[in-house]
Amino acid sequence: MKLLPSMAFLALAAAAGAASAVPTFTSGGTALAGEGLVTSVAGATTIDFNDNIIPANYSGATIFSGTTGNHAALPNDTSPYMSAGISSNQSSPVIATFTGGLSYFGFYMGSPDKYNSVQYNFSDQSSITMTGTQLAALAGNPANGDRSLGMYINAFASQGQNITSVKFISTGNAFETDNHALISAVPEPGTYAMLLVGLGLMGFMLRRKT
Repeated sequence: MKLLPSMAFLALAAAAGAASAVPTFTSGGTALAGEGLVTSVAGATTIDFNDNIIPANYSGATIFSGTTGNHAALPNDTSPYMSAGISSNQSSPVIATFTGGLSYFGFYMGSPDKYNSVQYNFSDQSSITMTGTQLAALAGNPANGDRSLGMYINAFASQGQNITSVKFISTGNAFETDNHALISAVPEPGTYAMLLVGLGLMGFMLRRKT
């Protein structure tokens, strides 16, 4: 895991499904030699899988390099990548869980297919699923499995609705992604207030004990 460079990005807003608060989905990333596309969102931490190690909070993930069998390297990406699928030691879904919640999550997606989809789950118990067709449309691309197509997908949670998990789903072969990026959620003002009250009570109790 490492921090990769970020620049301003072009926001092509879109939303899918229904939820108590609607997050924003965009397409746009920064080209980086050997990595294809990385996030353009400043302050994000990137998981690039280059060490061939699956993060502890990812379940069902498989790491590959190059184009072999039922999975393909992402455009202009010569580094290891994650893939979900139904064969070649792959599994579906792959679930990334974020206990503290995220305000932003992004990933590089290659060869979009109709049978690919991503489910975003939120702290308010809502969820939204973006189909492969919807994801590809964010960048103006078809979801036809074209291996020359790659796009960077960004999801921004609404205020008070943190991203708690992201589920990568593929009913075929395969769903290849790389350069997952995240920004941890900032506690709401009410959370800070509760923390301050708790610290005040602890101080009061300590003073009484003294």
